[in-house]
Amino acid sequence: MGRRRISEAPTGARQRGRSDEKATGGHRGRHAFKRPAGVHVVERDGYFHLHGTIRVKGRGIRVRESTGLPARSEHRDAAEELRRQKEQKIRDAVLYGIRPTVPFAVAAEGYLTRRRKRPLNAIDVARIKELTRHFGTRPLALISEEEWAGFIDARMSGRAAVTRERYIDLVMSFLAWCRKRPRLWLAELPAIERDHEARYKKQRRARRVGDLRPELIASLIDHAAPHLRGQMAIKWSTGARVSSLIYGCRLCDYLAAEGREQITFHDTKNGQRVTASVHPWAAAVMRDYLAWRGNLFDREAQLFLTHFRRPYRDNGKAAGGQTKTAFKGMVKRTIVSLRQTALTYAAELRRLGEGQAARQHWGAAKSDIALLTQLTPHWFRHLLATTMVGLGDLQAAMDQGGWLDVRSVMGYSHDVPDRRRAVVAAMPAPSLVDRLLTRNVARSARKIS
Repeated sequence: MGRRRISEAPTGARQRGRSDEKATGGHRGRHAFKRPAGVHVVERDGYFHLHGTIRVKGRGIRVRESTGLPARSEHRDAAEELRRQKEQKIRDAVLYGIRPTVPFAVAAEGYLTRRRKRPLNAIDVARIKELTRHFGTRPLALISEEEWAGFIDARMSGRAAVTRERYIDLVMSFLAWCRKRPRLWLAELPAIERDHEARYKKQRRARRVGDLRPELIASLIDHAAPHLRGQMAIKWSTGARVSSLIYGCRLCDYLAAEGREQITFHDTKNGQRVTASVHPWAAAVMRDYLAWRGNLFDREAQLFLTHFRRPYRDNGKAAGGQTKTAFKGMVKRTIVSLRQTALTYAAELRRLGEGQAARQHWGAAKSDIALLTQLTPHWFRHLLATTMVGLGDLQAAMDQGGWLDVRSVMGYSHDVPDRRRAVVAAMPAPSLVDRLLTRNVARSARKIS
């Protein structure tokens, strides 16, 4: 009888049983498997995946992503750690407003490789890599303001205030890029103490480039080593950076035809090719350099060589370091010669009874010596901008120096008081006769009234 009851079960019950069987995946009479709440590590297509829903403050946030780890036992712990980190990031974002971030090294790699109109120069690239070595794989958003300030203070210890501000400018530019959409790796920028006076452009205009007279420049080149004379002449004529000279010029980039001398730079800071005219005097110095250099048959070889007649090697550091010793030696020899000449001439003036003239001459020589002790290769770029802007052709100055923005060339130019005084004196003004006539007419009008 029992068997008959089973066989005579209602049709609707049998249909419900088949439906339950389909819903439970073939397990009749049991519920389908359901994972506990939260994110779990599951195996799919041979890889570990994160799958689940995490609930925070009444919100359900689904997670469906691959860890990229092969589904093997030795990777299980790493997958669990990725699960824990994912859950922590979601909770931080919902509870505390902390956005998902990336390791510092990942952010730095993205910043260095992103497309930009003006490529980073070698110094900025080296500094970003230095920051990467220091912070490594630490989450970018978890680096505190105190850590940033401490690192910058230690790194810039003993440096000038302007140098420190330029370093901070690079750091803040990088962090601002990380904070922008679509990255949003930072909630806010760190508040780093700044020296506002050192950031002003006028504070950076302390170079006395207007005092670099042609005779001083000629004396410098006369006392330069043979391999440096050509560089100095081109630097004076074009305002080129050291890196553009020693890395970005081949023999074929220099046109030595008389009256049409020019040079083309390929390795420039803004990434643009710059073709600059060469002054006839600089071209004469270049002829002597090329005679010293020799081996002019290889037109693809570098134009400027070391004192061993070997090409300069780009070592990823500041290009000026490779010519620093030769430049300092040139300045030192020039100062020694200037001092000896000035002392000899001043002694001769005193012998002739011209004591005041002797003191004036020695004072002028001491001023020149003080100027040369501050001289750096970059001064010549400021000198070019100052000279050409003073001549009144701003477009020619931009083309010669490779500046793309008029604000850049104006930032490099310096005020020359004598030239400005001459311009002010040349301004049209009413004559003295006109002023006297106007004054007399006004007096007559008052008497009549």
